[in-house]
Amino acid sequence: MITACILVSCSGDGSGSRKVSADDEFKISASDYSSAYFSNRLGNARVFTDEEDGLLTITNDAAGYKINQEKIIAGLIDDDSKEDAIVPFYAMRGKSIMGYYHMILLASADTFVVAKTVSDIFSVHDIRNRKIIAEVSTVSPDSPGFGCDECREVVRYRWNNGNLENEE
Repeated sequence: MITACILVSCSGDGSGSRKVSADDEFKISASDYSSAYFSNRLGNARVFTDEEDGLLTITNDAAGYKINQEKIIAGLIDDDSKEDAIVPFYAMRGKSIMGYYHMILLASADTFVVAKTVSDIFSVHDIRNRKIIAEVSTVSPDSPGFGCDECREVVRYRWNNGNLENEE
């Protein structure tokens, strides 16, 4: 009887329950798609939230990926009216981080399609008016200044025929 009362009191829509916004639901959907995509690429993958860094981790013994769910950006990228997403992720070899990338997901019917993966973007700030506003390096990745604050600039990209074009 006591267990039943506890279950009833904890399962309702009480005032303490958190509502999920449509934007959050969309980002969860993009994260779920990305996780399944990476799991299929790896085969025999484990999916979990890493307690150390809080990132969604998809890994097997040889390789893996870490998705930063909080930095997923949603907006209109291509010419249709369906909301698209940009998912930032780390690629791993074993437990070592090998690179930082952004996966562009275009909405297609009731799912997504991986349109492109880019490695030359530090962070995506926003998607506005079909423009991707991102921070990039002004020097090449093998330069000693790569990643320094003085060597970064904010640029606008637009999607054109399957490519990101810098809008000058």
